[in-house]
Amino acid sequence: MMSARAQSGFTLLELIVAVAVFAVVAAMAYSGLDLLLRSRSGLEQASERQRAIDLAVLNLERDLRQALPRPIRGAYGEVQSAMVGNAVAAEWTVLDLGSARDGVRMEATRVRYALVDGALWRARDAVLDRSPRESARSRRLLEGVQRLSWRYVQSARQRLDQWPPRTGISAPERLPRAVEVTLVLEDRGEISRLIELPEQPR
Repeated sequence: MMSARAQSGFTLLELIVAVAVFAVVAAMAYSGLDLLLRSRSGLEQASERQRAIDLAVLNLERDLRQALPRPIRGAYGEVQSAMVGNAVAAEWTVLDLGSARDGVRMEATRVRYALVDGALWRARDAVLDRSPRESARSRRLLEGVQRLSWRYVQSARQRLDQWPPRTGISAPERLPRAVEVTLVLEDRGEISRLIELPEQPR
């Protein structure tokens, strides 16, 4: 014979307790899942940011290592040195990939790096020796840059804030021995690279 408790089923209090326990467990599970999703999203954003930083620095290093001791003609025929730079921006002749009818080939061109509105930009001239009608193709490499600075290594003990130096070097084909580039990022702090330029006759 069934007892009176078995016939009556669950009491209201038992149902309330069961629902409350389920709600607590569900809330804990949702909180853990939400934390996991947020962590995954944060990791993906951090990974994407790091890839952008690595690619920008790689572009910069590659261009400096491919520097050529080749002066150019400016838009109005004036001679410009193989590298021209100050403390905040620089441009130089570089051996870069260019498109051709039969595919891709290496060609000499002119590149410029500068900080514009909190972003690192790279500009590439369409032709090596400029004319007033030629325009450069610009590409934004990296956002969130607070500061960009350049120093030019003339010798083991001499680093300059300008190239060519104000005195001592008149040959427009001369390049510095190395270039020190510093990027200060909003989220990662300071990144500094000292890049040796190709050897050339002195």
